[in-house]
Amino acid sequence: MNVWWFLLSQTFYGIGSFAVMSMLFQLKFRKHGLIVLIISVLSSVINYLVYFNKGADIGYIVPLITVLTMFLYLSAVAKVPAMWALVVTATGGVALPTIIGIGIMLGSLGYFAPSELKLHIWKNYALDIISGLIFSIVATVLYLRGWGFRFDFEKIRFKWERFIVIIISTCASIVIPTAIMLSHMNDITLNLTYLSLSTFLAFLLLLGYALKKEKDENEFLKPPTKEEEER
Repeated sequence: MNVWWFLLSQTFYGIGSFAVMSMLFQLKFRKHGLIVLIISVLSSVINYLVYFNKGADIGYIVPLITVLTMFLYLSAVAKVPAMWALVVTATGGVALPTIIGIGIMLGSLGYFAPSELKLHIWKNYALDIISGLIFSIVATVLYLRGWGFRFDFEKIRFKWERFIVIIISTCASIVIPTAIMLSHMNDITLNLTYLSLSTFLAFLLLLGYALKKEKDENEFLKPPTKEEEER
C-alpha cells in the first residue's frame, strides 16, 4: 500500500512542479500534459526505487535526474532555448518549489517538521500531495491573472544547441543506467535493474522529442522544392 501512496504523491508533486514552472514563465502546459504525466510517473518510480533500496547508497542521483529531466523537457518538448532552459529549470523548477515546500513545512507549525517526517512516513506522502495541490493552485492563479515572466526566448538561441540537447539526452539515457549497474556489479538486484530501466526509458522518451525537434527544424529550414514554389 505504501508503494502506491508513494507513487501517487510523487506523481502529483511532479505534475504540480511542472505546472508552476511553466506558468511562472508563461509557457504552454496543457499542450504537453501527456508527456508531463509520463515523465512524472517515471520519475516517481525512479524515486521509489532509489529511496527504498536499502542496499545501495544512490540517493544523490535523484536531484541529478530531476534537473536533467526538467532541462530536457524544456529544451526538447517546450522548445525553449538551452540557455533559457537552464534559467527556467533553476528558478521555476528547483528554487520556487523548494521555497513553497519550505513555506508549507513552516506554516504547518511543526506538523511537517523533519523529525515528524522521519517518524511518520505517511506524512511525507501527505506533504507531497499538499505541495502538488498548492503548486497547481499557484499555477492556476498565475495563468488566470496573466502573471509571470515573459521573455523573447528566441533572442538567445544558438544553432548548435539542438545537437547539445541530443547529446545530453543520449548520454543520460546510456551513461546513468550503465553507471548504476557498473557501480553495483557485485550486488545487482532486481530493484537496481528496474531503476536502470526506468531511467533509460525516461531519457529515451526525451531523446525522441529532441530528435523530432531536430527533424522539424531541418524541414522548416529546408529550401522549398519546385513543386512547392509553383503552388
